Amino acid sequence: MDRGLVSDGDSQVATAPAQTAVGTTEGQIVPANATRGQVIIQNTGTTVIKIALGAAATQTAYHVSLQAASAADDGSGGVFISDFWKGAIRAISSAAGGTCVVTEINR
Repeated sequence: MDRGLVSDGDSQVATAPAQTAVGTTEGQIVPANATRGQVIIQNTGTTVIKIALGAAATQTAYHVSLQAASAADDGSGGVFISDFWKGAIRAISSAAGGTCVVTEINR
């Protein structure tokens, strides 16, 4: 998945903002990245998003559950932030129509 890069000119590079669909079949939402300094994932939809670090996510086996937003894109959905995980991140939604935004900040 290629999300354009935005640079601050100070060797920090962030992916361009984009919404990512998350379905009821698990899939990768962030590929492994050895140069990742930080990853931020926020649930922007009204379904619960379950994420797994480097492993398949299921409805009952996952590492982090991101609470649903009160309304789509209102900013109230759960957030996951990591400044150490460099592996792939996979996700599954509790119902159809899940969405999140992903930002990677690379060094």
